[in-house]
Amino acid sequence: MAAHARFRLASRPMRYLSADVGGTFTDLVLIDGATGRLVIDKVPSTPGSADAVCQGIARIASAAGIEPAGIDLFVHGFTIATNALLTRRGARVALVVTEGFRDVLEIGPQMRPKLYALPQTRPAPVALRSRVVEVPERVDAFGQVVVALSERAADDAAARVAALAPEAVAVCLAFAHLAPAHERMVEQALARRLPGVPVYLSSRVNPQIEEYPRANTTAVAAYVGPVVDRYIRVLEEGLRGLGMTAPLRLMRSDGGVATPQAARENPAHMLLSGPAGGAIAGAHLARSAGVPNLVTFDMGGTSADFSVIAGGEPRMVAARVVDHEPLRLPTLDIETISAGGGSIAWVDVGGGLRVGPDSAGARPGPACYGFGGAEATVTDAAVVLGILDPDDYLGGEVKLDHALARAAVAGKVAGPLGLAVEEAAFGILTVANAAMNQAIRALSVERGYDVRDFALLAFGGAGPMCAPFMARDLGMAEVVVPPAPGVFAALGVLLTDIRHTAQAPYHVAFAAADEDGLAARLEALKGELDAALARDGVAPADRAFRFAADVRCVGQFHELAIPLAAPGARGWWREAETAAAFHRAHEVAYGHTDASVPAEFVNLRVEGLGRIPRIDLPVMAGRGSGAPAPAARRRVYLDRAAGFAEAPVYRRAGLLPGHAIPGPAIVTQRDTTTVVLPGQQATVDRFGILHIAVGAG
Repeated sequence: MAAHARFRLASRPMRYLSADVGGTFTDLVLIDGATGRLVIDKVPSTPGSADAVCQGIARIASAAGIEPAGIDLFVHGFTIATNALLTRRGARVALVVTEGFRDVLEIGPQMRPKLYALPQTRPAPVALRSRVVEVPERVDAFGQVVVALSERAADDAAARVAALAPEAVAVCLAFAHLAPAHERMVEQALARRLPGVPVYLSSRVNPQIEEYPRANTTAVAAYVGPVVDRYIRVLEEGLRGLGMTAPLRLMRSDGGVATPQAARENPAHMLLSGPAGGAIAGAHLARSAGVPNLVTFDMGGTSADFSVIAGGEPRMVAARVVDHEPLRLPTLDIETISAGGGSIAWVDVGGGLRVGPDSAGARPGPACYGFGGAEATVTDAAVVLGILDPDDYLGGEVKLDHALARAAVAGKVAGPLGLAVEEAAFGILTVANAAMNQAIRALSVERGYDVRDFALLAFGGAGPMCAPFMARDLGMAEVVVPPAPGVFAALGVLLTDIRHTAQAPYHVAFAAADEDGLAARLEALKGELDAALARDGVAPADRAFRFAADVRCVGQFHELAIPLAAPGARGWWREAETAAAFHRAHEVAYGHTDASVPAEFVNLRVEGLGRIPRIDLPVMAGRGSGAPAPAARRRVYLDRAAGFAEAPVYRRAGLLPGHAIPGPAIVTQRDTTTVVLPGQQATVDRFGILHIAVGAG
C-alpha cells in the first residue's frame, strides 16, 4: 500500500519519480508538482532484473491516480554494477596493454591484504592473464613516442583479441593519459574486428598517472559495462511497455545523475549508484534543517551505508577500493558493510556471537516473514524484543510471525550460547550495532573528524531502530530521523543534477604555473563537458561548472582535491589562497602540515552540472506541545539489566511540530520503527523531522 504526504516543489509543476533498488526492497517516491502530493511505496526487489522497478511504477502511479505516461522525469539508483563486481558475474573481458606489461593486473600495487601472513590470497583480476594481449608500442613519461604503433600491429592485436571472444575490451597503454593516439588506433582496429563489442580506453575512463590504478579502473569499467548496458536496455523496454516517455536518469557514484548513454560510456561511474542517494538527501536535509554536520546511516534489509556531511556538503574521495578492486574515479565517501535487517546471526566455532555478512534477503527473508527462512536475523531479534509489532509491519501489509522469530533465535543463538531467548535477541542487536559503530569510526575519526561533533541521520527501514543505541555508545549529541526514512535515499535521487566530469594530467609546481596556460587547459576540459551537457539536452542557462585540482607537496606521493576559482580575467589564479587551502586540507586529512613546503599540481578536474528542478522540504502545518496521547502501549526489551518494560507507542503521522516524547518510547510509521531509549527525548521540528537528544532526561 502506498503512503501519501504533502510536498512543495521549488519550480514549475511537474511529476517526478525516483526508484532506489536495494537488496531486499525497491523504494519509490512520486512527487506531483501540480497537487504538492508525495506518494511513497516499497516493493520486494527482484535481483538482477528490472521487474520490481516496473511493477513498482505501475503500482505507485495507480495509487497516485495517474498514468505512467504522465510522469515527467524518472531518476533511478541501482546496485546492478556493484553486485556484478561483488559476485564476480561481470563480462568476459580482454585487456590490451603495452608490450612487456602483461602482468600489470597480476602484480598490482604489491599491497599485502594481511601484512604479516606468509600465505597470501588476492581475488583474481577481472581480466585474467590469459586474456591480456600485448601490442608493440611505447610512449615515455613525457608523452613522447618511443616506439610507434603501426596499423598492422594494431590490427594483429585486434585479431588476437577477437580470438578470445570477449564481451568487452579494456585498453590501457603506458602513459596513454599523456598521448592517447595509440589507444585510439587500437580502438579503431577493434571496431573493425569486433563490431558491437564495447571498448573502454584508459585515456577516457581515467586519464591519470600510475599504471596499475588506471588499468584496473578501465578493466572494471569493461567488466561491469555489458551488465549495466543489458540492465538499462531491459529497463528502457519495460518503461516503454508502461507507456512512459519521461527522460531516464541514472544515479552516479559521485552523487550526480547520468543519461543512459553517459552511463554506458563509463559504467565505472555507476558502481556506487545505490548508496549515493542517501548521502545527497542527507546533504539537502543538513542545509535545510540547519544541522550542518551529519553522519548518514542508511540501514536496509541487506546492508548499511554510511557517509559524512560536513558543513552541509557530502565528502568526496578521488579513489576507493570496492571488494579489493581499486577504483580511481571521484565518488562520494561512503562506507558499506553487510549489516541489515536480514543479516543472519550465528555462533562461531569459538562460541562467539556473530551477525552477518550473510543475509536472508527478501526470499526466504527473516524467519518471521514465514517464507521458509529458518535463520535468526536482526529483524527476528527486534520482533522478539517487542521493538517491531508483528501486526503493524509495513503498515500491516506484511504480517510477521512472532513464534517463528522466537524459534529461530532460540534454536540458532540462545540454545548454543545457553542464554534466555530475550538475552540472545538483545545480543544480536548489540553485536550488529557494534559493527556499524566501527564503520562510523572509520568514516569519521580516521578522516580527521570528531564524531561527537556530528548528529546521526538515521534512515532506511532499520536505521531509526538501531541509531539511538549507536549514537549513545558513540557519544553523539543527537539522532535525526527524516519524515519518510524508509524511502529517504530514493528521495535523494531526486535532489541531484546531471553530472559529467573530466580530468587531465598537469604536473606543474605552483610557482611555475602559467596563468594563461592553466586557464586554457581548464577551459578545454570545460568545453568537453559543455558539449556533453548539450548532448543531454541541458539548456545553456541550466549548465554550471566547478573547477578543482589534485594537489600535493613537492616530492609527496598522495594528493588532495582542492577547489579552484573559475578561470577568467587576469588574476583569477590565486596561488597563495590555493596553497593555504591545500595545507588546511592536509591538516584535516593527516593531522599535520608544513606550510613552508611548496605545493604542486598533479591533475586538473572540471565538473559539469546540468541543473534539474529541486524540491524543498515541506513545512508542517499545526503545532503541538508536550507528549501527545500514545496510540498504544507495549512491552519492549531495551536494556539487559531492566529487561522488558512498558513503553508508549506513537504514530508518526499524529506528531506535530513542538511535540516532545520522553523515552522509553516507540514511534511507528509504515516504512520504519523509531526507538527512543530511556534517558533520551524526541522532539519534532517544523519539517516533521524527529530530533532525538541522546543525553536528554
